[in-house]
Amino acid sequence: MKEYEKWFKKAESDLLTITNNLSAQNIPADSCCFHAQQAAEKYLKAYLTSHKISFPKTHQLELLVKKSCERNEMFSQLFIYTRKLEVFGVSPRYPDEFDDLTVEDAKQAYQNAIAIKDFVITHFFK
Repeated sequence: MKEYEKWFKKAESDLLTITNNLSAQNIPADSCCFHAQQAAEKYLKAYLTSHKISFPKTHQLELLVKKSCERNEMFSQLFIYTRKLEVFGVSPRYPDEFDDLTVEDAKQAYQNAIAIKDFVITHFFK
């Protein structure tokens, strides 16, 4: 399995976690938002890896999009999604930071991650 395929596989796992959680009786919105950020991060890292673009060890989605723009400027369209997901990279894992996240927040985060996934797949081989 190629390195970028490993990133995709991990991203898909994050999306599956969200899907499973959204169908639960008690939905952990904070976990869904965290996994949405993680999925987006991994899709971007898959793209960068596939094009041999180096990137630092980071959870900063905007940095990953900037690196992706080095190969394809169209990636700048993703900033609208990454700005919404960026905050979920670390904070939801700790008490008090995002204790008031709702199911709607989780669904929106999921949709943002899907938008990034779809964009990356569409532009993967360009």
